[in-house]
This record gives sequence, structure tokens and C-alpha cells, in this order.
Amino acid sequence: MVVDRFGLATFACLFNKDFSKVLMIKRNEEKKKKYGFDWGIIGGKIEFEEYSKDAVIREIKEEIGIEIQKDDLKFLYMKEVPNWFNVSHVVFFIYGARIDEKTKIILNDESEGYQWFDVKNLPESKSSDDDILEILRVTKEKFESEDIY
Repeated sequence: MVVDRFGLATFACLFNKDFSKVLMIKRNEEKKKKYGFDWGIIGGKIEFEEYSKDAVIREIKEEIGIEIQKDDLKFLYMKEVPNWFNVSHVVFFIYGARIDEKTKIILNDESEGYQWFDVKNLPESKSSDDDILEILRVTKEKFESEDIY
């Protein structure tokens, strides 16, 4: 199979203040059927002429209704998936941030619920692309190195 589609996407892994929990959203039936899992982190496609950081801020606003400031996000790493769901070659820009667990979440119609999960007790039906423990490790490093200065 020749892949003739390429895409750029961005994801946000939102942790609580002490990095013990991660916010995950439960996808609606359409998304579950399309991707094959219930729980995931926030994210989506980067639009033409849009920077990845602007895209992740937009996705957070669209998916959970909160405004994240650029300074609150840390770029963590890029992940390349050359055969994503057998339809495209995708590069993901992954960001991390800390938010208060009491922040009011307003879901859009792509999701049917959300939950704060202990990072050591994640749901089984989640995307294999959501390597939360690796994202957590990198996020903590990025935020802790900031606190030194």
C-alpha cells in the first residue's frame, strides 16, 4: 500500500499541579468506531498556515472549553507515525501543561465525558499513541528545569 496522505497533528497532555493525574477525554461513539478506543488526550489536525502551538491551544479550547496561554504550554517532542491507521503518514507535536483539577471543563460533541486519571492507573481502552508515562517524564523535566531559573 502506498501512502499518499501526509498530516500534521498536535496533542496536549494536561496534568494536575503535582503531575500525579492526567486529564483524559472519553470519545463519542463515532470517534470510538473510527479509532478503536474510548479514552485519549486532547488533540487534532494542524490547519494550513497554523503553528503547532496555536493549533494545540485551539484544540484545547474546542475540545474542553478552556483557554491555555502559550507560556503555560511546554513543547515536549515530535512523534512520527509513518502508517497511522493505514491511511496517512503523520507527525505529531506533543505539548504538556499543568492545570488545576477544579478547572471547569466544557466538552464539545466529540466527547461524552472526561476524567482525571492517576498516571499509574490509566484506562485500558486508550490510544496506544498516548504514551502517558513517557509524556509525563518529559513534561516533568521541562517544568522542573524552568523552576530552577
